[in-house]
Amino acid sequence: MKKPKKSRLILPIALAAMAFPGLTSAGCGAIESPLCDATIGARVEAFISATDALIAATAKLKNSVGASCVAIATDLGQKDVPDLSKPDDPDFDTKLQIACTFANQGIDAELTAGATLSLEIVGGQCTLAASAQFNCEAKCSVTGTCDPGGVELRCEPGDLSGTCEAKCTGDCTVTTGSVACDGGCSGQCTGDCSGACAVKDNKGKCAGKCTGTCSGQCTGTCQAVPPSATCSGSCKGGCSVEYKAPTCEGTLKPPSCDLDADCQAGCSAEAQLTAVCTPPTIKVVVTGGVTGKLASTLEANLPALYSAAIDQGPNVIEAAALVAAKGVDAGAAAVDSLGCLATYGLEVVSQFEASVSASVSVSVSIKASASVSAKAGAGN
Repeated sequence: MKKPKKSRLILPIALAAMAFPGLTSAGCGAIESPLCDATIGARVEAFISATDALIAATAKLKNSVGASCVAIATDLGQKDVPDLSKPDDPDFDTKLQIACTFANQGIDAELTAGATLSLEIVGGQCTLAASAQFNCEAKCSVTGTCDPGGVELRCEPGDLSGTCEAKCTGDCTVTTGSVACDGGCSGQCTGDCSGACAVKDNKGKCAGKCTGTCSGQCTGTCQAVPPSATCSGSCKGGCSVEYKAPTCEGTLKPPSCDLDADCQAGCSAEAQLTAVCTPPTIKVVVTGGVTGKLASTLEANLPALYSAAIDQGPNVIEAAALVAAKGVDAGAAAVDSLGCLATYGLEVVSQFEASVSASVSVSVSIKASASVSAKAGAGN
């Protein structure tokens, strides 16, 4: 279904670019051409910028996954692990799959030798680059003016997080430091609890992993029951006052002002692709095994793989699909304007092809990272 659209767009764009080589765009942020309608130009620029973000996000993700799989496989004694030190290697994706297969084999060898794994996963999130989206949307206004609204206004309440200086009525999380919920945390604590908890360890103490009600100090995630304690970490899902430095872990709703829809969609994709992702902290307890390195290598390398499979990956895949779709729309709009064809020319073609290539590559990385996460017992 997509190939005919692509071929219908590429030929006229390429021909026009060759006919007007001096007018070809120098890239995102190039000087606007008087020959190209401003609305169409903004739409194409948003697509080009989002594609650049997709390429960068794909490279970052696959380098992280590759390095983690190589480290696990090497630490667990696997031989002939591929070299992934050259990101421009045309066989990088194939070698990445092999490296992650070796990582799985290393874990399998430990489990076969009698090792048992216990994992505790705390934290891990991706926060949207809202400022990048707002800046991009400023160029998408049909009327020339737009108040994009703040993060709190445009983020779904359940995806909103930040510092809460009053009562946190959602989840309070801290991955470093001593406490996540102080004093009267009356919710469910997953992590280390130093106070009284409903579920105790085999020695009758509230130590280690607490999955029951914690009335003391919880390092991990505390699902507060209103009225909650004050939260000394990141509060997600509800605060009795306005958040300080709010961030959004989902996508922002479109602003109420009149924006070109295709341009705005490109801005949304760019914001997802430039999101800041923090891997979780994973504590690993291993009993048995043969190398003695399983716990240390998983604690060091599994967070990046888990983040790629669970947090980063789905965001990138969703944004990549949006970029590809809006690339077709941007190209179609440019075809209708000779001035826009001349201005952007082959750049639209090359960016579209790059977006398709990046989408394929990131899918390989996500599948590989998910397989190792699942093998270690950290899969969804």
